[in-house]
Amino acid sequence: MKLYTLALGALTIAITLTAPRTYAQASAAENTALNTAPAPLLPAGNFASSAAFVTVPPRPIGTTRTYRPFSGLGFGARFGFGGTGFDFATPLATKFNLRAGTDFFNYDTSFQEEGANVGVNLDLRSGHVALDWFPFGGHFRLSPQLVFGNNNRILATAVIPSGNTVTLNGQDYISSYSDPLHGSGRIDFRKVSPGLSFGFGNLIPRDRSHFSFPVEIGFYYAGQPSLQVAFTGSACDPNYPPSVGCEAADQDPGFQQNVAAFKARNNNNLSYASFFPIFSAGFGYRFW
Repeated sequence: MKLYTLALGALTIAITLTAPRTYAQASAAENTALNTAPAPLLPAGNFASSAAFVTVPPRPIGTTRTYRPFSGLGFGARFGFGGTGFDFATPLATKFNLRAGTDFFNYDTSFQEEGANVGVNLDLRSGHVALDWFPFGGHFRLSPQLVFGNNNRILATAVIPSGNTVTLNGQDYISSYSDPLHGSGRIDFRKVSPGLSFGFGNLIPRDRSHFSFPVEIGFYYAGQPSLQVAFTGSACDPNYPPSVGCEAADQDPGFQQNVAAFKARNNNNLSYASFFPIFSAGFGYRFW
């Protein structure tokens, strides 16, 4: 009986000692099973998307636009020292445009100067062709150009009332009472002139926008202006009576000599006008 009781006690102790370890192993196995989630199933749409991604060919890389004559056309309108102007431009290359246009301006005024009725007409008309170079590929440009058909000129007329005095080269003359003096003058410029300008704005924007606001500053060499002066009517020497001291202006050698001296002096004074300034601002539109 004692032996049976001892064996039963030993069995109970063994079960007690092994139960926690077995329970711990079972718990650990259970936790591992619970914490290890099965891989999620991908929706059918994902498989379709993957298949589509694999089967669709890669998107072609966009090609850079090339610029050649008449692959684009731009128009510009502006106002500046040369009056109102219009330009058309077409690209030659990525950084070059060919631009051509015209400018025109007209102004008339009249006034009295030392008793003479003077009328002045300022007429500016010219065409130009320019090579616009954009060295940095942006909006800044340098533009060598050629001004042609230059019809810029200044016209003046003067009527010297009878009995009034006009002075030429320091010599006084009295306008005849019977045949008053009439004077005319003009300043002309050379027809073809080279020029250079710089500015901002591209009539054919490379970013494919349609609007631009060009500004241009520079000059062109107009050469020595030419002054022409002529008189009609009769001039009288104030040292003689009108009946004997008057002579037709175009036939009086002394009068013509003084007119020539007047022209030479003023032609020399006009040498500063050899360079004509360029300044303009406006807007542009690219058609294509």
